[in-house]
Amino acid sequence: MSKLAVCIGVDKVAGFTPLNGASLGAKQFSEWASDHEYKVKVFTDENNTVVRSSTIYEFIELSINSMEFSQIIVYFSGHGISRAPNQEFWLLSQSGTNPNEFINVTMSFDCAGTCNIPYVLFISDACRSLPTSFNQTAGGQTIFPLMDSYTSNVVDIFYATRPGAPAFEVAGDNLKDSYGIFTESLIDYLNGTYLDTIANYDEYDGSHIKSILSKYYDPLKLKSDINYKSLRKPTHKWIISAAEVQLRLKQLVEDRAFGITKGQSPEFKVYNHEKEYPLSIFSDQQGKELVLNAHENIHEEEAGYEGDADGDGDDGGSTGGFSKPGVPVVPIDVNPIFELKDFSKNLWKNRFDQNLISIEVNNKKENNILVSDQLFSEIEYSGRTAIIVRGIKAEAFFIQNGKRIQINQDLIEIPDEYNSTQSSGLLVLRDGRSIPVSIISGFIGELIFKDGYLFTVNYTPTKQNTYTYQDFQSKKDMIMKKRNYIAIAANNGFNYNEAFEKIDFDTIENYDSPGSFLRIGKSLDPSLSLYAAYAFRESGNWGKINSVYDYISRDTEAVIFDVAMLAARLSNNKATAAFCPVMSAGWAYSHLFKNYLDTRLIEASNYLEPGLWTTFGHRGTDIILLEFLNK
Repeated sequence: MSKLAVCIGVDKVAGFTPLNGASLGAKQFSEWASDHEYKVKVFTDENNTVVRSSTIYEFIELSINSMEFSQIIVYFSGHGISRAPNQEFWLLSQSGTNPNEFINVTMSFDCAGTCNIPYVLFISDACRSLPTSFNQTAGGQTIFPLMDSYTSNVVDIFYATRPGAPAFEVAGDNLKDSYGIFTESLIDYLNGTYLDTIANYDEYDGSHIKSILSKYYDPLKLKSDINYKSLRKPTHKWIISAAEVQLRLKQLVEDRAFGITKGQSPEFKVYNHEKEYPLSIFSDQQGKELVLNAHENIHEEEAGYEGDADGDGDDGGSTGGFSKPGVPVVPIDVNPIFELKDFSKNLWKNRFDQNLISIEVNNKKENNILVSDQLFSEIEYSGRTAIIVRGIKAEAFFIQNGKRIQINQDLIEIPDEYNSTQSSGLLVLRDGRSIPVSIISGFIGELIFKDGYLFTVNYTPTKQNTYTYQDFQSKKDMIMKKRNYIAIAANNGFNYNEAFEKIDFDTIENYDSPGSFLRIGKSLDPSLSLYAAYAFRESGNWGKINSVYDYISRDTEAVIFDVAMLAARLSNNKATAAFCPVMSAGWAYSHLFKNYLDTRLIEASNYLEPGLWTTFGHRGTDIILLEFLNK
């Protein structure tokens, strides 16, 4: 089967600074793809061509239905924005005036997981900064069709920069030569810059054998006899796959961006591959030539100066790494804790210094004291169901029948007559913003605010919920451990895989992933079902999302809206807690909820504020209150 590369480049969007290298980047990537035997389709705004989402969608749908392709790469270069964690958008020609001309990257990624293409890769050379106004990116469009059922395919994504940060283009000798740092680095990488990330996979006598190009051939022996050694079979190839790309590309981009304000550090979401899907393929002869060329480059550089010969930060490796002339190469010492996202800083409008947060988290972690130890406290409550608000003063609280519930200091007690009939609430703050709240009978929900924004949510069984309360008390340490990790993930924009990348879950009660770790104990704290569902969605593990839904639906009277949505179970008769997604990332999955929400709620989503949790601005609050009061 064939491979397809869809290359999109948009320089000009109304209301945004024109770019100079986006369309050129798409053309350059398409040239690389053609050289590596991809079929190519290019969409750019050269010669004032209008790039439309519907045109891209129709082409991709036709390509999927042709059953011709085993791999699809979707490359984009241009303006991008991020409204909240996992709410990424690409801007097309008319995005400045038409909200239907945004590409919803998250939704497209999600829909790609339902198609019959074994491997799909998104490459985003775009900024991930906040929108300039709240009514931008109300929904956006998917460029992949939503198929009937989820498949076992693999979908990965490369981002040019971290959440909340810009991606840079650099002017060449003239504006026509402008280039994106990420695109140029990626193409160089895929052309074989690093020999130690080019691999051959073989199976011999029942054993799987992985060979690395930099170690397979001796350049001096190759120079004297090009055929002194070869791959085992003439049909065998050298490949670069997504797994190899993430090994070194991040450092390459950081090196080339060194000296640019704020720098640039890419992010890769590469999921478990049961088989390797090659992005670049080299014949054995081409592999040998790469080894010889790298050897020659090293000797040429050694002739010019002493020191690091290959640009990889050591003294004389043979990987063939290099950087553009004139761009200083200074290795950056990266501490994962200090990489806790600037995202919170950007989302919360510079209300606090993210570096101080990172340092504090790092210090607490070194002393085995995690963030949430300073947040969570014992809750004494004798009723059955309630909400408690910490860190901010609330103005009002409504349940979905329009009734206003009294707030006693920070406690909102749900009257007994509404315990089994009302599972959705709206918390209104004094500045007019509002937050949807999941009401779960037999639990007290704790909403913790930091610097005026909702930071994290958890649920604790009340004493009237006797059996669950007793079980919770016996397992409190385990639940608190999970809440600790959730607090770290909140600082990290709820990017679970990156927040937990240094944690060996196999050593923690045999968990194999963040989602598995979080879902145990969900009946004792239903918020864990929420976090687990998003973690599984992030990793494309659809089956485990359904498992989370099945268990929590048996244990509680209502399932948090997001869990039912992510499991595609909103159509079930089971009540949902909250009337819409409670985490802002949920709004990116409009294809899962659009048939179940009132149009007025969809309208209110035009006024969502950037943040980790769904927060309506005052205009959205007005719409929501009308929706509640009219029930």
